[in-house]
Amino acid sequence: MPGKYINPYTDFGFKRIFGQEANKDILIAFLNSLLPEYHQIADLEFRNNEQTPPRREIYTFILDLYCVTPSGERFIVEMQQKYHHHFMDRSVSYTAAAIRGMVERGEKSYALPAVYYIGILDFVHHGEGWMGEVIQEVSLKNQKGVVMYDKLRMYFIQLPLFTKTESELEKPLDKWLYFLKNLQGFQRIPEVLGEPVFEKAFEVAALSAMSESEQYAHEKAWDDMVTTKAIWEYGLEEARTTGLAEGKAEGKAEGLAEGKAEGKAEGLAEGEAQGVLKTARNMLALGIPLETIAQATGLAEADIKQELIN
Repeated sequence: MPGKYINPYTDFGFKRIFGQEANKDILIAFLNSLLPEYHQIADLEFRNNEQTPPRREIYTFILDLYCVTPSGERFIVEMQQKYHHHFMDRSVSYTAAAIRGMVERGEKSYALPAVYYIGILDFVHHGEGWMGEVIQEVSLKNQKGVVMYDKLRMYFIQLPLFTKTESELEKPLDKWLYFLKNLQGFQRIPEVLGEPVFEKAFEVAALSAMSESEQYAHEKAWDDMVTTKAIWEYGLEEARTTGLAEGKAEGKAEGLAEGKAEGKAEGLAEGEAQGVLKTARNMLALGIPLETIAQATGLAEADIKQELIN
């Protein structure tokens, strides 16, 4: 991993920069660069990011960041590393859970504060209307395009489409997207980002400021991200070349990624080495070539043959 700074695309890196109480001014500055002028925020509180439904049979999910302002507005901030077929369904489910949590049984008033969902995407959505737009702003509008309900907004930021150079940065949001997209490759703080809030963000993101255990956690998160994306991309390409429809191709890719996750989970219980072997075994069973398995797991092809084939 080159560079002096952490990778903000990983769960560890993203939460270290934007999800710490001591550094919430960084998140506030980022949110204010995106929010409309009439809804700038001065403070927020981090809430439990595990959303537990009222009924046991409904799926519990964990958000990256879940925040509340003193006046009650909710903010869900997610870093999305890969596309999947039900991406929008999941985003709406997260937003609906935040709304549901504000309405208690027996309340007579349905007056709700605003709810914002911010999805930062490390991929380009290929759906109709998405292509070519770095930022998609979604709200409830009527057939004439008039906003009918202004308390629910969703923002989707397609980072791969952001291509501005340092000399082209104009708005605060441009600077934040430039920061996020290029952070891991920076060797110095760019002059255009020489503002106090960015200087603090760079300080938080510096590898040299992290303890040995934190650096290990970051490296592990980075390895997991790269491995999962490699498996996903291989599964998607392999499925498409065999003629599967888009939804089925994505389903197979997700299955491959879940196989990797299963191996990781068992590795926590049985030891790191066993977890890696489990991942390799799952990939081998799915017909993935040895070369790809070796690249994804870090195992040598000879070791894979010896442990799993012979």
